[in-house]
Amino acid sequence: MNMRSKVQALQSKLFHAAKQSLDRRFGALYDKIYREDVLWVAWKRVRANKGAPGVDQQSFDYIEDEIGVEAFLAEIHEQLHAKRYRPKPVRRCWIEKPGKLEKRPLGIPVIRDRVIQVATKLVIEPIFEANFLDCSYGFRPQRSAHQAIEAIDAAVGLKGQLVVIDADIEGFFNNIRQDILLKLLQRRISDLRVIKLIRGWLEAGVMEDGEFIEPDGLGTPQGGCISPLLSNIYLHSFDKMFQMSGIRGTLVRYCDDFVILLWKDGRQVLERVGQMLNRLGLQLHKDKTRIVHAKRGFDFLGIHFRLCRTTSKTAKRKWYSTLWPSNRSMERIKQRIRDVIGRRFSLSLEEMIGELNPIIRGWNNYHTVIKPAAKRFRCLNSFVHWRLRIFLRRKYSDQSKGLRRVHGNRLVRLGLYQFG
Repeated sequence: MNMRSKVQALQSKLFHAAKQSLDRRFGALYDKIYREDVLWVAWKRVRANKGAPGVDQQSFDYIEDEIGVEAFLAEIHEQLHAKRYRPKPVRRCWIEKPGKLEKRPLGIPVIRDRVIQVATKLVIEPIFEANFLDCSYGFRPQRSAHQAIEAIDAAVGLKGQLVVIDADIEGFFNNIRQDILLKLLQRRISDLRVIKLIRGWLEAGVMEDGEFIEPDGLGTPQGGCISPLLSNIYLHSFDKMFQMSGIRGTLVRYCDDFVILLWKDGRQVLERVGQMLNRLGLQLHKDKTRIVHAKRGFDFLGIHFRLCRTTSKTAKRKWYSTLWPSNRSMERIKQRIRDVIGRRFSLSLEEMIGELNPIIRGWNNYHTVIKPAAKRFRCLNSFVHWRLRIFLRRKYSDQSKGLRRVHGNRLVRLGLYQFG
């Protein structure tokens, strides 16, 4: 049995034990985190995600070439076994939010901390997965954004839940109360060594521009490998409160983003949802949270949902749910294409197409699953052709607007991937 199979067997065993008793507390988990197979699988996952170095400036190449992966993992094993491991502060950088002026803080742990976080996640995630509800779709095994989209589509189109609470939690990752989170963890984990390990990451602090920022008891760093799981554990309490509230509606949550679809009583339900989140120290964003009717449409996970009237005289239903890529998602892919093409005139047309194809294919694979109308894809194909013509015109000082160099569907013949 290879290492990956051993880890899967461990996870399956933990999941079935947790499922048999939904209130059982698990001890003796710490020693499983530094098992050789668990650390190796954790390294493989962290390495596949690539990413920048943390505050110690150790890159993946440095670890592989100078230290050696086996020696690196052996050192982690020894530190955890001897209880000498101490996490380092995360390196904070700011990334732009597409279509917005404000930026999102991103915390970059050192690679060693990332490996241990993933190893911890491999061990404790199956335990909490046994409790998570079906309304939660984000960052969970065998759950996806497409399943969340299907649930919303069914609620609008089949159930007729047309009153939509489009919610936004204000500063979610920065406002998680760490004391509440640790108590929620201890409902299922009695091994205090694991709790101490997670507390260490929460209290590691932040380095920004060479200055250390002390932890204040709030938040979990965006960018940490274990942060999505901790977020789901935290908001599972909200899922349970909603389930037990008796509210007649459908909750669809993807990490900290969620919508609630109802038949009526939108304002009353919104008030109750705000009270549920207040119990967790969270608040709804006043400007970004709204109640909207499905006929007006709403966006979620890059998809626009809208109830439209059918044009068919023989259709049994006069209204049906339609989906298409949201305007924001369209602008994001356009900006991504602009950034890739830029003014990189040293690249040949074939090389430029080679760089564009993975970006187009990834966006296309996500959006074509919903089977939207072809109009928006045609617009995007025209946009890519237009940007490439501009690129060729500037590269060769061509007065023909680049048309002479792309005539006869030449871009497609060279392998340019098409939207739709």
